[in-house]
Amino acid sequence: MSTRRLSRAPAGIRRTPVHPQQSLQQPRALRSRELLKQATRDALNERGFRSLRVQDVTARAGLANGLFYRYFQDLGAAVAEVCAAVFDELLAQTRSLTDFSDPYGWIYGSHLAAVDVFARNPGVLACFFGLAADYPEFDSIWKRNAHLWNLQVAGFLQETAGFTKPTAERMGFVLGAMTEGVIYQELIRHTEDLVKLGRRPEDIAEVISVMWYRAIFLRDPPLDRLRAPGRKVIGVKKQR
Repeated sequence: MSTRRLSRAPAGIRRTPVHPQQSLQQPRALRSRELLKQATRDALNERGFRSLRVQDVTARAGLANGLFYRYFQDLGAAVAEVCAAVFDELLAQTRSLTDFSDPYGWIYGSHLAAVDVFARNPGVLACFFGLAADYPEFDSIWKRNAHLWNLQVAGFLQETAGFTKPTAERMGFVLGAMTEGVIYQELIRHTEDLVKLGRRPEDIAEVISVMWYRAIFLRDPPLDRLRAPGRKVIGVKKQR
């Protein structure tokens, strides 16, 4: 299957050169660029990539259309930067989870951060899952950052389960693929069988966390830590 680049400039329009790096250090330029970047993110999440137009972005930012091309090569470049920034936020949150003394808490916290970020950014998530086959930039951003997230998981596995580094990395990659599958089924496809377990980020994170805990430690997580979604997974009713 052929792939396309993320060029989204209007046909026949000559683009204004992007500002050189030194000019972006000016407060006004920085503010304008950040306004456009946030507007790109908001419009992307509302409209989706295929329906997104520069006019949608500049209208939200309160700036002229021509100004957009002073800061971004084209719409695709702005969207790619937004997608990368969403992953940066996620990795920053999960890197801050350094207490491995509560394994279930770490697993749940990591997944709650991931699910919450993507649930709040459906347009970004759709780029990764729905458009990666057509646009290699999305595929590259996802693979690079998912790999970094999986390596964080591998460090956790070495510390808490005593796995060797190679084993921890291999298991981290497989567990990461499990998480990708559930997020896709829940947030993109809305698969009925999974949606029945709960639709909130907290519910989705708990379902994934229970399965991870079982796979890693070969036992159920502490029952007093689980709510209805987790208890449904392991087939235990709430105690009175």
